[in-house]
Amino acid sequence: MIIQSKRVFISGQFMKAQILIDSQKIQAVFPYDHEKVDVDYGDLMVVPGFIDLHTHGAYGYAVDEGTPDGLANWLAKLPEEGVTSFLPTTATNYKEATIKALQNITAVYEKRPRGAQIIGAHLEGPFLDYTFRGAHEPDLLRTPSLADFEDFQQAAGGKIRYMTLACEHDADFALTRYASRNGVVVSLGHSGASLEMALLAVANGASSFTHSYNGMKGLHHREPGVVGALMTSDAYAEIIADGYHVHPNAINILFKAKNYSRIILITDSLVAKGLPKGTYEFGLGSEKIEIDDNGTAYLSGTNTIAGSSLRMNLAVKFLVQRAMISVEHALLAASFYPAQVLGLEKRKGQILVGNDADLTVLDDGWNVQQTYCLGERMLKEGF
Repeated sequence: MIIQSKRVFISGQFMKAQILIDSQKIQAVFPYDHEKVDVDYGDLMVVPGFIDLHTHGAYGYAVDEGTPDGLANWLAKLPEEGVTSFLPTTATNYKEATIKALQNITAVYEKRPRGAQIIGAHLEGPFLDYTFRGAHEPDLLRTPSLADFEDFQQAAGGKIRYMTLACEHDADFALTRYASRNGVVVSLGHSGASLEMALLAVANGASSFTHSYNGMKGLHHREPGVVGALMTSDAYAEIIADGYHVHPNAINILFKAKNYSRIILITDSLVAKGLPKGTYEFGLGSEKIEIDDNGTAYLSGTNTIAGSSLRMNLAVKFLVQRAMISVEHALLAASFYPAQVLGLEKRKGQILVGNDADLTVLDDGWNVQQTYCLGERMLKEGF
């Protein structure tokens, strides 16, 4: 199959081009009108498929439920928002429940259902700080433990690729070093660490920060905290771009501080994504969340933000239209940098010969017109 557009996103810029897709891969990239095409997208944007590294569920399904049908249904719907790859993300739970959830992720991964591809698991919790726990169950938090992590990784069949922890509770950074040396991205989050402690964690192998600004010690002129560390280090930084978790100006400041690179756009979506306004059970069911008119989730009866119902294409739109980030940098945050932090940039996240044929087609209103997962068209509508 050959597709073409006058706006294909290649090497961080748009150009006229054709893409040859075969055997699930990008086999060649030609000049515009070089060969006869199967689909001509005209002036629509053809960009690398979006990658969501931090997402807990949607459409009535939560990762911690550990049920294959719910996960399969969710990944089948993700291409509607342009997502072609993702990390199902656990929340703090009983150890046995987390093990079941990780086993389920691996089982569904091995079945390879149609839709967005599972590229691993994100373990968010239980190794978090009590004060900065956010919506995570306080009684189920645990001190970072190599033994616990090995149990989780065994249950996941080695597919934990990303882990959030509070570095101040990781004695001598032992788990940080072990995980990072064994192919797991260690991301600092839900943490009250000092600037110095966070930077030492980076020196010991941590390479990312979880949902920047949220669930962490903020920036103060006498104590820069975790936010100061994420802005001044060369580590990656996640961001939720919905206008409720982070003010658009603060997002702009973050992009400038990071020189517009190494920023990872995430949704941090929950079970209620895709569902109407209302109250829903989250995780164990002992916690309930309320979804307001804006789609933002709060712990029931509080003003504690508990996640979002954000769609990735709308997150990109928010970066461009509200946070005043260039289209190019917004797209890199949704595709290239998420792939790069996992070491997958030679497989995903960019339009490059040999990479998976994961592509998203967008109009100027940031509506998804078509999505290709491993070269297969996912949407019936449109093209």
